[in-house]
Amino acid sequence: MNLPNKITIFRMITVPVLLAAALIDFPYHWCVTLVVYFLGCVSDTVDGNIARKRKLVTDFGKLMDPLADKSLVMTAFIIMVKLGYCDVVCFSLMLSREFLVSGVRMIASTKGKVIAANKFGKAKTFLQMASTGLIFLCLAFSEGFTINFDVLHIVAEVFFWVACVVSVLSGIKYTKDGWFLIETK
Repeated sequence: MNLPNKITIFRMITVPVLLAAALIDFPYHWCVTLVVYFLGCVSDTVDGNIARKRKLVTDFGKLMDPLADKSLVMTAFIIMVKLGYCDVVCFSLMLSREFLVSGVRMIASTKGKVIAANKFGKAKTFLQMASTGLIFLCLAFSEGFTINFDVLHIVAEVFFWVACVVSVLSGIKYTKDGWFLIETK
């Protein structure tokens, strides 16, 4: 188990911690939520950079890194839906995209192929992490300051829908790239 893979596993561990920090009301729980989410998001960049720089790219990393990202981001979106910041249609489209891409990757793996994350998928992940991170940041600040949540709600909706559109387009790209592996006969 190399260092990038250990960092990927760390990111998976942040998921239940994120959920607990967001949903259990205690003093400064949004600050804790923000820190946990930030560490999870930063670990995505760190493990990828280490893997490429040190030539430690593995099939485990190619498959599990995107799943760890999906788990972290989808958990954040579930929290956003619960809080009313993300429309359930937007969330459903992004979740469906994640299942579609995971399905294409599973089919590819049965044929001995690995479909690694591409730039479009990475842009999708960045937009999703940035949009949810922005809300966590505002919620953390709200624990010590007054925040106009009406404006925040509008900004969040715009960010989430941009992330949603990029997610859907990214899903179409992954499906198109992996379609040759799918037997339709």
